[in-house]
Amino acid sequence: MQLNNQFENIVLTGIPRSGTTLTCHLLNKLPDCVALHEPLNPLDLINYSRADLPQIVFRYFTDQRQQILTTGTATSKSVGGQVPDNPVAEFDSVTGKRVRKLDGRMIFVNKQLSDAFTLVIKQPAFFTALLAELVEFGELKCFAVIRNPLSVLLSWNTVDMLVAQGRVPAAEAFDSELSCRLNSVSDIYERQVILLDWFFSQYLNYLPPENILCYEKTIQSGGSTLSAIQSSAQKLCEPLSSKNANKLYDSNITQQLLENLMKKQDAAFWEFYSEEDVIRLANIN
Repeated sequence: MQLNNQFENIVLTGIPRSGTTLTCHLLNKLPDCVALHEPLNPLDLINYSRADLPQIVFRYFTDQRQQILTTGTATSKSVGGQVPDNPVAEFDSVTGKRVRKLDGRMIFVNKQLSDAFTLVIKQPAFFTALLAELVEFGELKCFAVIRNPLSVLLSWNTVDMLVAQGRVPAAEAFDSELSCRLNSVSDIYERQVILLDWFFSQYLNYLPPENILCYEKTIQSGGSTLSAIQSSAQKLCEPLSSKNANKLYDSNITQQLLENLMKKQDAAFWEFYSEEDVIRLANIN
């Protein structure tokens, strides 16, 4: 299919804990742009064929556009009616894990929009699993967010989420091969590396380099590199700070995670980050 230039419908995917929610938060600061944080429940769609799913996603974009223009609201995970910059900023002193602070399923769009405003929908695991079909479909522009592989693993191990176990049900439900690979590995940290490599592999295989957004570059630029999605982001100059070095990260497992990454020399993440990038980060965590 040919891309419909009347509307800017943006599929945003990325590695969990790579800054995808921050990306949505920043995009929502822009004029004529709305970014939604995981409005879909992918497991509700498991009975559809993969071939039909891109059209279903496209219809969802259309429905959300209509809702936004007519009611000023949109379906989205939210805090206080807005997309936060970090959905797991709360800390549970009992478990020692960061937990979600989300409190709603709707955001309020309090700005003027044209009929052809840019709509961004973020679903990291689901859209990554479906990336080949979404790209081939042609009616949706697809982008992904990546981050230093060691910082991703360290972050996974601080959150009360299934990804900390090396599992992503919203992706595994649509990729049986991935599910089988994860089922075959008992060690959590090894499973995490396999999962991390899968995310990077999907982006390497199906997206052009300019559609792969680096967390570190977003931070360094104050958000202006998001102009790849929306040109007006060129004017963003937000006071952002990197979370790659974080006191919440467990220094006791840093070396083990580093060694697991180094063992996988054929991994896709080495196409985006060097060993020096990872070692440097290990030395400050």
